[in-house]
Amino acid sequence: MSGSKNFRPVALQPVLLHNVVVLPEKYGFSGAWCEGKPVALAHMCRRGRQYGRQAPFAAPVRTVEEPCVWGGIFQTHYGHFLIESMQNLYAFRQHPERRIVWRNGSAEALRLWQKSLLELTQCNRNGYEFVNEPTLFRDILFPVPGLMCDVWLTQEQVDAFAVCEEKVQKGKKVWLSRSNVDSDNIVFTNERELEAMLASRGWLIVHPENHSVAEQAQIMGSAEVVMGCIGSAFHTLLLLKNPKTRYIVINRMNGAEEAHNLQFDLIARAKTDNYYVWEPPKHDAQPLRRRKIHHNWPWYAFDLDVIGRELNLRDDFRADMTGCPGMTPIAERKAVNDLGRPILFNMDVTFADRLYYYYRYVRKMGRPLKNWWTDFQQRVWRNFHRS
Repeated sequence: MSGSKNFRPVALQPVLLHNVVVLPEKYGFSGAWCEGKPVALAHMCRRGRQYGRQAPFAAPVRTVEEPCVWGGIFQTHYGHFLIESMQNLYAFRQHPERRIVWRNGSAEALRLWQKSLLELTQCNRNGYEFVNEPTLFRDILFPVPGLMCDVWLTQEQVDAFAVCEEKVQKGKKVWLSRSNVDSDNIVFTNERELEAMLASRGWLIVHPENHSVAEQAQIMGSAEVVMGCIGSAFHTLLLLKNPKTRYIVINRMNGAEEAHNLQFDLIARAKTDNYYVWEPPKHDAQPLRRRKIHHNWPWYAFDLDVIGRELNLRDDFRADMTGCPGMTPIAERKAVNDLGRPILFNMDVTFADRLYYYYRYVRKMGRPLKNWWTDFQQRVWRNFHRS
């Protein structure tokens, strides 16, 4: 992507456009064109700047006559679908007569949890359109995102998401487990041992991926305490009306920016004051495996003895949390809902962009070889470290 000096701020205003050609996401290029000009709101943004490059104009190969509303890129990851593919949820609900448009994906690719989420939020009333080839839309609304990842979260978006109301069950304590998640960003090597200790104290060990969206919302809103390592399961908090649960979110990864990012803070502040970010007692640990990707995350182990003492002192974290080491209430987090911030865009299509497109194409063609090499390295590492 071009350097920041090539970006320029754009004041975002919702726009209703006619005869717009929307292009699919391909090799980091995407966008839309209307009357010879690129459409800024057709781009996904993260941290206040355009995520992909502007694609050159391409003639449409199909036409959609029905009125539509822009949804963004179709994500298959639970957390990213919630905060990016549904970043215009408030507009979906304000305009039920319009079809939702997503870039890439297909109706057949909709997973059960996505269908459930769309049904819960009343977005399944008029069908969907998916852009996998240049497509002409006769009438399409591009809203200002109600949720811009790591930048803002509007009250309209919070209200649109709040569809589940749960009553707290006294004595119910939940640990949201990541121990069955096949992810390269696991950093704690003894999560199962921590789970065994919590289970012996009456905690319910929940694997969110094994539950429907409605069940996850029920779990998140019915416990006195919900605790777990930071992850997309905590985005389910968006679905709750007036949650009364205490949430304890354990930092992981390497550093505050990669661990507990701003989006989690914005969601928490919009929903509850009873939310804590915890740097738990831990120590360095031997790696469980060789990392597959470039992140240089460390390996840690929970200090189970110290954690056990804290649980004893604070009635399994249902009592006063004042003075608990490493525990920061959400009110003391430096989260800023930056609603007035301009978003940076670069709409130019240069020769360097075309070279970059070719580079991404070659890299994608070489991905099978890269995957084979990564798997080979993993097998060698496991054999070398097997004892």
